[in-house]
Amino acid sequence: MPSGMSVGSPVLKIRNIDKVLTFYEKEIDLRMNKKYHNDNDDLMYELCSKYVPFSDKRSPLFILQHDPDARDATPHSAGLYHFAILVPDRRSLASTYVALKSSGVHFDGFADHLVSESLYLRDPENNGIEIYRDRPAREWLRDSTGNVIMDTLPLDLQSLLSEVNEEETKNPKAFPSGARIGHMHLKVTNLERSIKFYHEKLMLDITLNWRSMGAAFLSAGGYHHHVGMNTWRSLNGKILSNNDAGLKNFTMTIPDKSSFNSIKSIFLNDHTSERQKSQKAENKQFLVLDPDGIQIVIISE
Repeated sequence: MPSGMSVGSPVLKIRNIDKVLTFYEKEIDLRMNKKYHNDNDDLMYELCSKYVPFSDKRSPLFILQHDPDARDATPHSAGLYHFAILVPDRRSLASTYVALKSSGVHFDGFADHLVSESLYLRDPENNGIEIYRDRPAREWLRDSTGNVIMDTLPLDLQSLLSEVNEEETKNPKAFPSGARIGHMHLKVTNLERSIKFYHEKLMLDITLNWRSMGAAFLSAGGYHHHVGMNTWRSLNGKILSNNDAGLKNFTMTIPDKSSFNSIKSIFLNDHTSERQKSQKAENKQFLVLDPDGIQIVIISE
């Protein structure tokens, strides 16, 4: 997988769209960029940052799909652990933290992962959200084999708050320099099977192997991770159903046509599993299902 690959624009199936949309617009301070009906006549809502775009203007940050009949997935089902919104610098993270705290958002927790600093929360339908900033790659620690060293340590909130001045503390902005999706973290039912799929079929590198702790992280181009996965609550659980609320799909954008065609040929020639066959849509994108039924839209940039 080429180094310019990026993940993005997850689609979340939402039952109570008014409540969830209010949360993202009023409490998280995002903007609805577009509202439309998809081919199945579902209402779709594209959300993005209000401010200077750190993301690609052509792509929304994420999309809400209204489905009042979607059913609650069981706690042990495969699906979304969290989608991760990346801000460009520490000051942006500090301003976002102050803005969300001022709006009354409840945080699940905070963490220093050595490669990044993170805020964690959930939307009203329990979709996990991480908001984070990366430390410069030159500061990432690596082991003797070159794998990234990550951890989960307490976040120094006082140090983070020192990044914003008094005026910014009084009038904070969420995502003041824009944002984009940095990675996706998934709940899977069989870790070895999922590692094999994302490593051998989607050609991602294994950057951190926490098999003994039920987790793994993979990426392209030496990033700490574009896809995380764990079995902490979903081991041997149910695969994701198309009727479940929560994650519907996410995108992987491949920057060069040759790599895109190579990945596509792997799936078009794979007859080992009907669920893992690609479903060809058009020349510039196609859809694949991972072993847990999670949909990934592969896009040629």
